Amino acid sequence: MVKARRHSVWLAVAYAIGAALASHPSGAQSLLDGYWNPLFDEDVNERIPGPDQGDYAGLPVTAAAVSVAHTWDPERLTLPELQCRPHPSIYGTRAVGNLRIWEDRDPYTNAQTQIETWIMWMSQHRHIWMVPHPHPPPWARETWQGYSVGHWVGNVLHVHTDMVKAAWTRRNGLPTDDKATMDERFMRYGDILTDIMMISDPQYLSEPLVKSNEWFRAADGEMEPYPCSQVDEIPRAEGIVPMHLPGYNAMMDEYAVRNGVPIKASLGGAQTALPEYQDTMKKMPPNPPLSQIEKQEQQIIREEAAQ
Repeated sequence: MVKARRHSVWLAVAYAIGAALASHPSGAQSLLDGYWNPLFDEDVNERIPGPDQGDYAGLPVTAAAVSVAHTWDPERLTLPELQCRPHPSIYGTRAVGNLRIWEDRDPYTNAQTQIETWIMWMSQHRHIWMVPHPHPPPWARETWQGYSVGHWVGNVLHVHTDMVKAAWTRRNGLPTDDKATMDERFMRYGDILTDIMMISDPQYLSEPLVKSNEWFRAADGEMEPYPCSQVDEIPRAEGIVPMHLPGYNAMMDEYAVRNGVPIKASLGGAQTALPEYQDTMKKMPPNPPLSQIEKQEQQIIREEAAQ
């Protein structure tokens, strides 16, 4: 009887230790591995076809960001030198393309050293360092994926990224500075992976921009290579870059007029994300008629063609 009780006690202790080890953060370190397909249940128009020019409402953008965005022309992406340009890490998970995640471990200690991610579109390869690793010096060249460090808090992966090239937060010309940083939280619930992004940019954002993305695990996932080659899509004279002069782009107002949004509200700013901003919008002057905007657009097109 005594031996049986002792055996039961040891089984209970062993079970408790096993349960404790299973809930330890080290048990979370392989939770993210695998192939993941993006879900577009939110922001589908922004993430797949792309947002309209002039659609900045609800975003904490600064006047400087809007000024840069007003120079944007989507035809710029047809330039050969831009056709194979990847997304930066501060935007990559917002776009299309399945995701692969895997971990690297020290062969002697079995400690997790880094987590690597690969997004199929344009082969976006990112390293998230999980152990001390030298940070690039201030004079080092920024990269598209930047420098990322991570650590586990329970089953949640916290990641901080900096040293990212000047890029964009939205595919309608809204820019980011090369001093922008990003903090992320990766959380897995069964076969659903959530990535919450918090982008900070003193130059172009008045407060952090928070976005979330979700992925569904592909049990038998695979990833095809994504070769990219440059071609001349549109014949142009040498040195011509599609763009608009700041404040000289009527296309920026078309989105607001077509959708019944006051033009001033469409320019964004942190205040446009607040519910009470609807009362401010009611006091704004009415938009000009669409025919007037279209007439201005045609005039600009003629003037640009004559240059």
